[in-house]
Amino acid sequence: VIGIDLGLKVPAVAVTSEGKTRFFGNGRENKYMKRKFRSERKGLGKKKKLRAIRKLDHKEQRWMKDKDHKVSRQIVNFAIKNQVSIIHLEKLTNIRKTTRTSRKNEKNVHTWSFYRLAQFIEYKAKMAGIKVEYVNPAYTSQKCPSCSTLNKAIDRKYSCPCGFHTHRDKVGAMNIIHAPVIGGHSQSA
Repeated sequence: VIGIDLGLKVPAVAVTSEGKTRFFGNGRENKYMKRKFRSERKGLGKKKKLRAIRKLDHKEQRWMKDKDHKVSRQIVNFAIKNQVSIIHLEKLTNIRKTTRTSRKNEKNVHTWSFYRLAQFIEYKAKMAGIKVEYVNPAYTSQKCPSCSTLNKAIDRKYSCPCGFHTHRDKVGAMNIIHAPVIGGHSQSA
């Protein structure tokens, strides 16, 4: 089984049940490109060039879709390489309504497509014969995989009083492996 934690700063983190970890994508690059496109649209809007704005928006969507395809392909290749038969993904429905965000991340949460990335992972995994199951993401980045206590991460670092410490997104992926599957068809990990 492999657990995948989706996010903004690190688009995807995968952890196998044996403990092999891999970080996918570059959140800083994604954020930079979104800021760049937003700035160009703002300049074109001041000049009243509506057709150019539409054209630029399609370019941004194509760029984002390309990034999602590349990340999903890398994830499925990682799963194949590690002989994984099941991928656990977070079911991120209503993420825009339920997430508390700072002003600097607000625009990114509302524009980044977690759903599209999950769909790309799902169809590429099915083509490779790998089953995809969705789990409830509640508290996956706060629960200690060692002692199961809830702790808040400080920036990107997660540490627990029991002595366990690692990257926050890695903790999320580790907990996603063992989280109950939505729909009740859970496999033991």
